[in-house]
Amino acid sequence: MKILKAGTKVTTVISNIEAMIVSVCITMDTIEYKIRYFANGEEKNAWLYRFEIKVTPIKQTAGFGRKEVIETFDSEITLIEQ
Repeated sequence: MKILKAGTKVTTVISNIEAMIVSVCITMDTIEYKIRYFANGEEKNAWLYRFEIKVTPIKQTAGFGRKEVIETFDSEITLIEQ
């Protein structure tokens, strides 16, 4: 079972809101992620399932040199291996 680490930057699938995972809740059959984001100058929190978020890719820096966007492999950890 793989889970996202706290501190991982994510984007919500529905609204494209950029947020950060601040907590992970593991229960009998589900994993929920608490995200923190800002909207209209207010800090907000929400609990979401994994299918509702995606890991935000690292943004390319400005300039003339072309750099490839590197996937973030450090965002997931393996909790249980079978």
